[in-house]
Amino acid sequence: MPIVSVLSHKGGVGKTSVVLGLAGAAMQQGLATLVVDLDPQGNASSILGPENPTATALDLFNRPGSRALHDAVTACAWESGPGEVDVVVSDPMLIKFDAWKEINSVTPRLTKSLEHSAGYDLVLIDCPPSLGTLAVEALAASDAALIVTEPTYFGVQGALRAADTFDQVKRSLNRKLKDVSVIVNRVKSTADEHDYRAKELAREFGKLVVKPAIPERIAVQQAEGAAIAVQKYGSAGSREIANIFETHLDKLMRRIG
Repeated sequence: MPIVSVLSHKGGVGKTSVVLGLAGAAMQQGLATLVVDLDPQGNASSILGPENPTATALDLFNRPGSRALHDAVTACAWESGPGEVDVVVSDPMLIKFDAWKEINSVTPRLTKSLEHSAGYDLVLIDCPPSLGTLAVEALAASDAALIVTEPTYFGVQGALRAADTFDQVKRSLNRKLKDVSVIVNRVKSTADEHDYRAKELAREFGKLVVKPAIPERIAVQQAEGAAIAVQKYGSAGSREIANIFETHLDKLMRRIG
C-alpha cells in the first residue's frame, strides 16, 4: 500500500492535474486508489466530486487515527471502473496547520491516520504549492514523492527547494522515503525557454527526471472542467496524455513496489 506525496514549491505547475492523471490511470488499470487532498484550495476535491463527505482532511490532524480516516474517506463521482477512486476532501481550515516550522520539530499527525489505509493499492497525497508543515506532514507519512515542475526559471528553483525539503524530511522524520522523482509538466515543444530549462532540470536531477515530459494540452483543462478523468475525455489530446500517465504510473509502481 504505497503512499506517494505529490508536491511543488510553485503554484500553477499542474500538480493537481498530475495527481488526477495518475489516479485516472490507476483506475483504468483496476487499482483501488485513495486521493488525500491536503491543498486548502481543494481543487482535486472539486473535480473528483465526492458524495456527501462527513469529514475532511482536517480531521486527520485534529483527531489522528483510524476513526478519523474511516470517517473522512468518501466515494467520488469517478466510479467508472474497472478500478475505484476514493477521496479525503480538503478543508480551507487546513491552512492553520501550514505555518512554517523547523522540520525536526514537527510531530507527525498525518502518519497516525494514513497507517490505517490498508486495502488501497495506492494513496496519492495532493500537497499545497508550498513547503510548509502540510508538505512535511505528507512526506513524513509517505513511501515516495513526486516533485511536479514546469520548465521555467521559477519552476527549476521551486523543484530544487522541494528536493531539499525531501532530503531534510528523509534525514529527520522518515527514513523509509525512497528517492524522489521529478515530473516535468506543461511543456511547450516550440518554446526555446522550455527546452533550455528542461535541459537544466536534467543536469540538476539526472535520472530522477521521469520521462516522457507531459506536454501542455487543452484536453487536460477540458477534462477538469467536465469533472472527469482525462482518460475518459475521448479526444486525441486526452488519449496522448492518458498514455503518458499510464507510463508514469507503471514506473512509479515498479519503483516503490
